[in-house]
Amino acid sequence: MTLLMRRPRPVSLQRQQGLALIMVLLVFAVVSVLATAIIDRQATDIQRSGNMFTLQQTRAFTYGAEQAVRTGLYLDWKADKEKDHGNEEWAKPRSFPLEPGKIYVSIRDAQGRFNLNSMAAEAANKTLQTKRFANLLNILGLDVQLASRVSRWMDKNSQADDVYQAQEPPYRAAYQGCKHVSELLLIEELDQQTYQALLPYVSCLPFDVQLNVNTASAAVLASLASGLTLQDGASLVSARTDKGYSSVDEFWNQSILERYTQPQPAGDKQPPATEKWDKGAFSINSEYFEMFARVDLNDRYATSEALIRRDKNDARMTVLYRDYSRREEKPVAPQAGDSGQNSASIPPAAGQP
Repeated sequence: MTLLMRRPRPVSLQRQQGLALIMVLLVFAVVSVLATAIIDRQATDIQRSGNMFTLQQTRAFTYGAEQAVRTGLYLDWKADKEKDHGNEEWAKPRSFPLEPGKIYVSIRDAQGRFNLNSMAAEAANKTLQTKRFANLLNILGLDVQLASRVSRWMDKNSQADDVYQAQEPPYRAAYQGCKHVSELLLIEELDQQTYQALLPYVSCLPFDVQLNVNTASAAVLASLASGLTLQDGASLVSARTDKGYSSVDEFWNQSILERYTQPQPAGDKQPPATEKWDKGAFSINSEYFEMFARVDLNDRYATSEALIRRDKNDARMTVLYRDYSRREEKPVAPQAGDSGQNSASIPPAAGQP
């Protein structure tokens, strides 16, 4: 029997087949890498598009919340044009359900805070207001010298540039009133902790805006004179009851304030007040309101803070600024009977402290 022997393949053919296999594997590897990259890029693009869509949705909802606030403020003006106080419907925090999610809205009276622009150079009572701001700083346990520094920051005759040009990096003083309270962070030796402590008590409004005694906190009322204490401020808050003072005269005639608002009879045992107050600097209604809205949607959230002016004559609404950088509502100044801890009415968003 003859055995058939298989002829061995030439070495060159084996090499060609090996190279072909390597090329096939290389092409397969390249295609796999490209396919993985494409899939990963597509997933990223889908996630980015979803995030952008959710962001646009939440931003649209914040505009909707602003419109709801305008409507609420108009209805409040229509119901009572003469008085605004902290127990009215507009002052209550609201929440509105979404699918899925929720909108939180709160409104604060900006005229119930100390107006930083009352210390501007053009303000007629600049000196008195600077004293009152120093009183507020003292009540809050802060450096009273900050009052002078803020006043100098706004006054071009103060030559405050000498101080700020020496900073690193150097910058110039504003020499004008503030537009937003965050400008305080530019003031010499005013740190983040001090800024946070001041937030519930200060605002940036036109320098001649009146203080609403129906929404002012105990600390702000006590800062009106160095002879008043925080307990006096709490008494003034309690005296306005749940419905607020019915008129400026009712506030003006409080016994605690007689030294500053009424002529002192001869032989009075109390020392005379160093200054008499101007009744025109006070009111029981407001034009300026601060809105904060947060929209929680699809595990994302967006916020909006806006300062709204409601004209006292026709309730025409004007948005003076919108701030999308604030992540949470400003802390609220404690009122009479509170524990003294500042808190916000809107719960923090998921993942926020």
